[in-house]
Amino acid sequence: MPTTDAAIRSALGELRDLPTPVGAWQVETGLDATDDPAVWVWAMLADDEADIGTLDRLRDMVRTVVRRETGDERWVYVRFRSVSDP
Repeated sequence: MPTTDAAIRSALGELRDLPTPVGAWQVETGLDATDDPAVWVWAMLADDEADIGTLDRLRDMVRTVVRRETGDERWVYVRFRSVSDP
């Protein structure tokens, strides 16, 4: 059974000890530009000043959760936005 966007979002919401606060998660699954299965995750950051090392750690955590939830090696696109962005 395919993993739903909601299941991935729920698993991300259970992450603890994040390197920077995340106010919300947006998740979309589908095929990427090369027709391969992919997941897009937008982490809505509460801290606009997170450094690149912090974002790299968060990106690794997200990819680990998504791969655990999907049970495969699909590509995971992780992007960051501020919760204050429109």
